[in-house]
Amino acid sequence: MTCCRKTSRNPGVIVVAGNFDNPPGLFADMNDPWKPLGVAPELSAAMGEILGVEFEWRNTQWPGQLPGLDAGTFDLAWGQITVTEQREREILDVIPWAVHSLGLLVPEGNPEGITNWSSACGHSVAVAPGSIFVNILHSASDAHCVSAGLQPIIVREYQGDEVTSIRSGQAEAALDSHTVLHRMAEGMGQFGAVELPYEETREYSGMAGIAMKKEDVGLANALVGALRVLHENGTWMQIANGHDAQVDVPALDQVAINVLSGTPAGTVAPATE
Repeated sequence: MTCCRKTSRNPGVIVVAGNFDNPPGLFADMNDPWKPLGVAPELSAAMGEILGVEFEWRNTQWPGQLPGLDAGTFDLAWGQITVTEQREREILDVIPWAVHSLGLLVPEGNPEGITNWSSACGHSVAVAPGSIFVNILHSASDAHCVSAGLQPIIVREYQGDEVTSIRSGQAEAALDSHTVLHRMAEGMGQFGAVELPYEETREYSGMAGIAMKKEDVGLANALVGALRVLHENGTWMQIANGHDAQVDVPALDQVAINVLSGTPAGTVAPATE
């Protein structure tokens, strides 16, 4: 398979922005904080073999990912991008690489007893600044707290990781993918991960994506082609199994460009009502 037009500064290199703090998808080597490990970098390496390119990962906090993509510093943002119809239509071309349920990171023993949206009412919950989780928390607070006459969820946009936000006293819990938080809790100790009930979160739970600028149509087509090859030949599932993340692998029909909206690659579509 022939790869796309090279969009990075170095021919044959695709530069990827991601926060190396989201196991099992993407996390840093304990001995080298600049070396990425996890499902995403292993998947990119397998894609690179098919496409004849190298994926160069840059450890980048979420607030810098989309601006860096827009500026051309990065070719891809991969690791923290949630797939939404608005992003697909108006901003980016996105290819799903993981499906996620939502969860909360809590101190060990869950002292506040937060197990669902209602029990989170009146408590402070940390989220990455500018992430889709900000809107999710506000929406859940309105639907499950304010409408029931309860105190709203206190949304803390915290610059840093989930563990630090709780240890520092800035928040009592943190919202993210349950898979990510479960692995984080296992590795850190003193924390636990609560999977939020599906019936309360199905409208918010979704897919994480690989995102690129709309003008990089060749890149999008090449990536989705390589991903489908790896899905069909079993390599993708083998990589996921190695990280106990097989439940996160999307179905083959979900491995497509802009799967939620059906927007053609490279197209900016009108906003929906």
